[in-house]
Amino acid sequence: MKKLFLAIALLIGVSSVNAQKITGGIAVSPIISWMKPDISQNIENDGVRFGFSYGLVGDYNLNDNFAFSSGINVNNFGGQLEYLDSIPAYVIDNGTIDTMSFKSNAIVTYKFQYVEIPISIKGKTNEIGYLTYFMHAGINPMFRWKAKGDVSQDNVTNVSLKEEVSGLLMAFSVGGGIEYSLGGNTKLLVDLIYKNGLTDVTKTKTFHLNDVGAGDILDEKIILNSIEIKLGILF
Repeated sequence: MKKLFLAIALLIGVSSVNAQKITGGIAVSPIISWMKPDISQNIENDGVRFGFSYGLVGDYNLNDNFAFSSGINVNNFGGQLEYLDSIPAYVIDNGTIDTMSFKSNAIVTYKFQYVEIPISIKGKTNEIGYLTYFMHAGINPMFRWKAKGDVSQDNVTNVSLKEEVSGLLMAFSVGGGIEYSLGGNTKLLVDLIYKNGLTDVTKTKTFHLNDVGAGDILDEKIILNSIEIKLGILF
């Protein structure tokens, strides 16, 4: 927590030194997220997860209407999947690392915590009244911090799933919103953001019985999507 406050103070200090070029602040975001099989017919999305994000936001203003945006966020999100095929080997950590197997139709609830460093280009209008409108698009690398979950079989609850979850995620994002001037350099930020996953969020392999009665081990791509509303204060 001390490091977070130090980073906030540093961001505010840099912004005050060069307010024409750099603006930044703090933000929180309620998130709705879900996990989506890319092409699989053997894994189904079984529900969304409500979460939240918090962190720092910043713009490096290239001119009056374009900016390079970045920051650092801690995202708490996830989703729920139903595996229609059996899972021959699923690694969990419940104080000790165990490899379990699950029958078909197991439902896994994933609870992730990822540190995100978004990178985007923002286009914005001149201030109209007290409002500046903007849109942005970019990429979102995310690094796994924690991964926990529940499995509907064998009473598996709130265990670490790090071995089954990717350490690095990539997504692209688009969004837009407003900055409302509160006086001086202080602004209220409201930003609606959609993120679409690009890389596989799980490592789980399933056992699929094919049409000729033989078994295949499948490693199918699952992506993580989300919608969030970022609320913040810029300095």
